[in-house]
Amino acid sequence: MKKLFAILIAAMFILITAVPHAVLAQTNSKIELKQAIEIAKEKLNLPTDGYSFNSNYNEGDGNKTWYLTWTSSTNGNITVNINADTGEITGYSFYKPDNSPNSVIPKYSRDDAKKVAVDFLNKVIPEKFKETKEQESDDYLDLSPKIAYSNAYSFNFAQVVNGITFQGNHIVIEVNKNTLEVQSYYLTWNDNYNFPDPKLAISKDKAIEIYKSNNSLRLQYNVVYKDVYRNNDPKPQAILVYALVNNQPIDAISGAILPQNYYGPLADGTGGMATKSANSQPVLSPEEQKAVDDISKYISKDKAIQMAKEKLPFTIGSQYSLTSSNLFKNSSNSDSAIWDFAWSYSDGSNYNYITASVDATTGELMTFTRSDSSENNIQGKTPKYTKDQLKDIAEEYLNKILPDKFKQMEYQDVPTSPYDNSPYMSFNYVYTANGIQCPFDSIYIGVNKYTGDIVSYNYSWINVNLPDSKNIISLDDAYDSLFKNSDLQLTYIIYYAPDKVYDTPPQDVKLVYQLSNFNGLIDANTGDYVDFSGNPIKKDKSNQFTDIAGNWAEKDILLLLQYGIVDGKDGKYMPNDYILQKDFIKMLVKSYQPNSIIIPLSSNDDENYDNYYNVAINNKIITESEIKPDSKVTRQEASKFIVRSLGLKYVADINSIYTLDFLKDANSVDSSLKGYVAIAYGLDLMKGNNGYFNPNGDLTRAETASILVRYLKIEK
Repeated sequence: MKKLFAILIAAMFILITAVPHAVLAQTNSKIELKQAIEIAKEKLNLPTDGYSFNSNYNEGDGNKTWYLTWTSSTNGNITVNINADTGEITGYSFYKPDNSPNSVIPKYSRDDAKKVAVDFLNKVIPEKFKETKEQESDDYLDLSPKIAYSNAYSFNFAQVVNGITFQGNHIVIEVNKNTLEVQSYYLTWNDNYNFPDPKLAISKDKAIEIYKSNNSLRLQYNVVYKDVYRNNDPKPQAILVYALVNNQPIDAISGAILPQNYYGPLADGTGGMATKSANSQPVLSPEEQKAVDDISKYISKDKAIQMAKEKLPFTIGSQYSLTSSNLFKNSSNSDSAIWDFAWSYSDGSNYNYITASVDATTGELMTFTRSDSSENNIQGKTPKYTKDQLKDIAEEYLNKILPDKFKQMEYQDVPTSPYDNSPYMSFNYVYTANGIQCPFDSIYIGVNKYTGDIVSYNYSWINVNLPDSKNIISLDDAYDSLFKNSDLQLTYIIYYAPDKVYDTPPQDVKLVYQLSNFNGLIDANTGDYVDFSGNPIKKDKSNQFTDIAGNWAEKDILLLLQYGIVDGKDGKYMPNDYILQKDFIKMLVKSYQPNSIIIPLSSNDDENYDNYYNVAINNKIITESEIKPDSKVTRQEASKFIVRSLGLKYVADINSIYTLDFLKDANSVDSSLKGYVAIAYGLDLMKGNNGYFNPNGDLTRAETASILVRYLKIEK
């Protein structure tokens, strides 16, 4: 019998191994592989000839999905995701290698692309698409518009339920700017959500009262570096602002504040480290000599290590080795520097380390961290210390090493979550002057809940004069400004409650009032919105100029406005004014690298143009001797700067190979600029009028816009 049983088992094994793998892979879903392929090819009209094919099936998060992939070494890749229960296409991407030259300005407009996107969605996911509304695009937001560096227009359509937007269910689609091909599409949707009835919601006025009672705005000092983006040493200065510190949504049904991990923009003033001091040279420049003079004021490496060890709340054991020592300029105080050290040792498979930094001028301990593998073994253990006991340990240490400054600091309590499994508890103290907080002067300290050891410490102190707190707007006025310029909107959100963070998928949808359109600060003197550098925030960067309607270059000016390349003054572009060299260089540099933010970030009346000139000099667009900021720009000078920006200077300077016989005023062209005029003419950047180039004519701001649009259309 046993022998017969063994024979039967062997026969079954042979039979199973002989069955094709595809048969074994049959799933318990409504849509099998063959149907999934047919759906993809029918709805997407896939060009799969010459492609290899692969598929995968996955069940997870309550979803069943077929992942289909077509691959070609020459034609690129196609991926399609199919819901194995509904047959819906939930994802699609199409990558096709394209080495053809493209211009910065695309061949097709956003409106052209949107028509393609809408047609695609009406075909692929018509019923769900009907429930959505297009959300504001970020293609043109801020001063680094995505339009300048992305090869696709992106559209986001969110579900609308009971007339209220719900971003939890949405469709994202991207359309290529130059081919109008759909590059990607992704559906994020769950039909099992329950949506609270908006008829039960509290009023907006009541929500605003609750928002105010949560102390969402706080009067505080912030540090800004007005020269941080220029070539001078940054000098920190303080501004007085109202900052958004508690930005939790409000449950529109119960009126309760919904705690989240995000509590609003951080508004500190601390900075990072700068570069190391310069090496000495046989003949020192003034800057080099200053570096040498500065470093002579700093305490030595050995002294800094000694001072760090004296102030650390633990002993660095003999098993630790010093692995790095660095001296850095202190970015928050140009007259000081920071000594930074690291020690480590390996204990079998465990890596242990200690870091510490010391102010190289005062010897104050700035930071330290300690990671000991034995301290992290907390499985099955209960914390030995309460929050109050840990706080006492932290404050006893701070009173010891910073007695005078710690007396001026105020404890910032953060409610402890019962779901916090971290082995450490952190405490934050902020310096308070005139009853107003200075978040840039602060101490963060972490204590181990199980051992009582202090394991981390971060101290920041910036010597800066604080502005007068007289004649500032009241907190109520600050809230008036907030709600005048931003909106507390009624919206549906997926709420990740602290005890449901790991629910898969989350089912808790809340109807909430949530603040929108605010990411900055409120000037405590004027009530205006300012950014974290203290510069005014424009309410609408896409505002059209008031003086370009009907101008022959209106379309070009508006196009450059979308790219953040042009600006004006008091809402005017002044198209018929002659352009000054500083503005021409600024616009050319912005066109030269439209995917970069050229500092300074704002375009104030007193703007410093040095950084635009520096970019132009570094890229050989202009020489230092040619800089004349307030001079007018002639047409032949413009051709010189533009051709140089194209990297064609070495060709343009070969004057002997150029003839300008096609121009009636060729003799008026500067002999050294013949090549530049010829290239600008040949590239259709600057043609002139009726055969006249008018090389010495001054360029207008309208003409500049038209030239730069043609410049951006050059296929490189």
